[in-house]
Amino acid sequence: MLAVLKLVAQDFSEQIAVPLSSPGKQGVLEVGLVKGDIVVTAYEGDEVVIKATSGYSTDKNDDCASCDDDHDRDQNRPVPDGMKRISSNPIELSASEKNNMVEIETNSWSTRINLDIKVPSNFDLNVSTVNGRVETSGINGVHEISSVNGPIEMTNVGGSILSNTVNGDIIVTFTTLNSKQPMSFVTLNGDVDITFPNSTKAIAKMRTDRGEIFTDFDMKIDRSKPEVKTDGDEYKVSLNSWVYGTINGGGPEYTFKSMQGDIIIRRK
Repeated sequence: MLAVLKLVAQDFSEQIAVPLSSPGKQGVLEVGLVKGDIVVTAYEGDEVVIKATSGYSTDKNDDCASCDDDHDRDQNRPVPDGMKRISSNPIELSASEKNNMVEIETNSWSTRINLDIKVPSNFDLNVSTVNGRVETSGINGVHEISSVNGPIEMTNVGGSILSNTVNGDIIVTFTTLNSKQPMSFVTLNGDVDITFPNSTKAIAKMRTDRGEIFTDFDMKIDRSKPEVKTDGDEYKVSLNSWVYGTINGGGPEYTFKSMQGDIIIRRK
């Protein structure tokens, strides 16, 4: 199935729905933006509902002012004598579905597009944006989430997550876990704040260069030991700043890393 949306003139927001081939079964959402926020929320339905809005970030704390330079230039152009401006903010968006995989494409490289997407609760997410935030709620699956200039916030999530951003916090609250999947939460400039169920079993691999590490789990801590390598006549010993913590006897490895921020691992 293919749904295509093109907005022109004064249409700044519109909504389309994409039916799923196999309602009730696990789905996959793939979407990547250059400029724009992505909000994905679980709901009780058998379609993927996509609302596209052009314009500024919906995050009041977003300081990516340069993301909207094109919009500012358009609004500041002089109006010819005797003329009036008709606002134009075109959005181009296509959404295709095959075997419960929904892929969304936009022209977010040329205009900022914020997406508000509703999916059934059992969905895998492969979501990324360059200049914007990612926010999800109530979704169970295998998730790969990334941003460059923006935070990542996931609430009431189940399954597993691989997440990374450059400028922004990563905040996640889990309800359930995939007990065998490794996970990672990595940011350059921001805090990593993750809440797990009390029964979580894992090996926490933690590192922050200019922050601190906090937890209310009863972790067994093991600081990095010297790593020794031999290659023929060469003998090499190296140290790094990783700290390892065993949670409830251990399990898959979860990586927590920030260069300039704190790491907080909470017990629900």
